[in-house]
Amino acid sequence: MAQKSPDQRETTENPRTTRVRKIVLDAATDLLIAEGHHAVTPQRVSTVTGVARSTIYRIWPDPVSLLLDAIDRVLAPDHAAPTIGDLRVDLANALESLRLRLNRRPFRVMFVALLDHATRSSDLIPAQRRFVAGVTAPLRGIVAGAIEDGRLGRSIKPDEAVAQLAGPIFHQHVMRRARISDELIANTVDGFVATHPVQTTRADVESPTSSQ
Repeated sequence: MAQKSPDQRETTENPRTTRVRKIVLDAATDLLIAEGHHAVTPQRVSTVTGVARSTIYRIWPDPVSLLLDAIDRVLAPDHAAPTIGDLRVDLANALESLRLRLNRRPFRVMFVALLDHATRSSDLIPAQRRFVAGVTAPLRGIVAGAIEDGRLGRSIKPDEAVAQLAGPIFHQHVMRRARISDELIANTVDGFVATHPVQTTRADVESPTSSQ
């Protein structure tokens, strides 16, 4: 069963719990951005907010769930990406957005730290996956939409497509610690389009015989 987001849970709980949840999540998010994932613990958040640890544990039974909700808070504003309906342009814009996000210090620090610590502790693998899923959500939405409306073939798996598109960006940023260039973004999109049958725009799908 899919886990409810913090906002979804807030609509089904009593007002006092909602207020406490907001206080705790605000503090956890600030700690995550300022100091990294290791600072997001019930003990530290309790010290910062004055909320009892027992209350925090009642809402978040394990520390990882609190970290995951804090990651959702950081990522949520960029889940929706504007699109114009041209697949090449939309993919390039999504990769440009990913580049901008990875170049921001909070995201860069969070991603590198989660990647490092997830290799040492399996407890942090869900946090790493949540972060990656969040920063690539706009890209996945474009791919899924293109599959749905026929611009991409239905044999394409969205997760694999996202890996093909975002992989070079992550590799350049994390493994090589090098600048993500406009050329890399353009070549990545060109490579993806070259290996998949694509109707570039929605108009191509809706009027395949318009030129006949």
